[in-house]
Amino acid sequence: MLPSNLLVVWKRKGEILPRYAKLSADNLEAANGLIEAYKAHVGEKKKTLKAIVTDLENSGCEYRFVRGLALLLDRKGTFTCNSKINPVDLRRKIFQATEKVGLPTTLEKRRRILETATSEMALTLENIEEYLYADLDDELILEKFDPPSASELLEQYNLSLTQTLLFDSTELSFTASGNWQRLFYSVKKLGLIYEVYRDNDCLWVKIDGPVSLFKLTKRYGINIAKLLPLIVANPEWTISAKILWKYTNEICNFKIESRKHSSLLRKPNLMPLTYDSAVEESFASQFQAVKSGWTLKREPEPVPAGTQVIIPDFSLERADLKIYMEIVGFWTEEYLLRKAEKLKQVKEKMLLLVDEALACEKLVALEKRPQLHFIYYHDKIPLASILRYLEKAFEEVKAKEINFLENLPVKFTEPVVSYAEFADRVGVSVEAVKAVLTVNSPSGYVAMPNILVSKEKLNQIGNRIEEYLKQSGKLSLSEATRIIEAEGISDASYALTQLGYKITWHGINSEQAEVSKISK
Repeated sequence: MLPSNLLVVWKRKGEILPRYAKLSADNLEAANGLIEAYKAHVGEKKKTLKAIVTDLENSGCEYRFVRGLALLLDRKGTFTCNSKINPVDLRRKIFQATEKVGLPTTLEKRRRILETATSEMALTLENIEEYLYADLDDELILEKFDPPSASELLEQYNLSLTQTLLFDSTELSFTASGNWQRLFYSVKKLGLIYEVYRDNDCLWVKIDGPVSLFKLTKRYGINIAKLLPLIVANPEWTISAKILWKYTNEICNFKIESRKHSSLLRKPNLMPLTYDSAVEESFASQFQAVKSGWTLKREPEPVPAGTQVIIPDFSLERADLKIYMEIVGFWTEEYLLRKAEKLKQVKEKMLLLVDEALACEKLVALEKRPQLHFIYYHDKIPLASILRYLEKAFEEVKAKEINFLENLPVKFTEPVVSYAEFADRVGVSVEAVKAVLTVNSPSGYVAMPNILVSKEKLNQIGNRIEEYLKQSGKLSLSEATRIIEAEGISDASYALTQLGYKITWHGINSEQAEVSKISK
């Protein structure tokens, strides 16, 4: 964060936004100039650095921008007091000497006071002058400096501006593309007051702002500032807030999003999340190895459960079907009771894997809820049981999609139709498209494993192959494959079969395999 007097904003028609420093040549030059100055003045007093900052301000740079950068660079440095004696003790001795000698109304009296203190502390007059105020901010020595790059400094400046602005928020809302477990852990650890809601299939977290509280607003505002870097660390995010602009006492709208602002803000280097248990890690490894057609996503977005949320361990996704999965592992009785109460309010499809030892009444009673499915295990998660459940769940979706496709009036005109592209265009699964088009191929088309091909296109390919055979007398499988793939058909072997050709192999090399017409 930055001090409020260094906050610079754009404000118009009820909208407010920090005046972010773009990564322009001028701003990068100013940032780099300050960084180099700090690097060059390690071992010197802070007042020397302040003089450089003042010179940069006088050269035409906006003073709040320059001072903000300098403050961030101060935090990158280690400043120490270079006095061999505690300046506070030294000043105390001088005050005591003043009681004996009297007030330093003249230079001579001042010298006598210092000499008295010197005799008691075995210091010279030069030492006293040097150490007397060595603990003041301007007199501190820059001992170490960890220089950022110019772009990193500007990004940190922009992030700090945002944190400072949010300090005066009445409420803050955000959504993000991932990292939810870490986000909610931080929200709770920081003691922030929150609620969760959905808007246009997006999960949003609304946090009460510090201005909405009656006490401890400073500490609460700092905690909101600590949460901001964790939000912007995600690939996609949106943050909105209501800001109380104290100079006019009006509420302004603030909004930033990753698409526009991600490149301007400094992101923290977060340690990758590890699996909570060996059971989870083993399951994820085995599931991904079987290539089931389902996508396993670890720690997806939270699932709303009334005013609270459940953060599942995984989500299992295929086509438009998403099933959340929770592994109920280590537990206490209180934990299971809280979990059961939350699950009562879940509306999403959820698969719960429960150790047989946890088959308590509270959980068993929830099995009557259609959106919840329980699989019990002992020691090791049963992969086969999970795959059977997923296949059954997908078959229900697939049946609805097939019914939709069978009643969909479609006329194909392209010579080659990819099942995957058509499925994406219509919004159904590839499996449903394949099931419909291979059983009921449209008139004038031949269904292949992954595509539809018009009979006209197949005839054109057949004519090219016949011409090649007439000219050369023979055709290798590799050459036939090149001819067919040049027409946008990936399964050459299937196309050759449809055209009435056979493949004769002379070893494993496709160059030696020959293509010939099947004699009638």
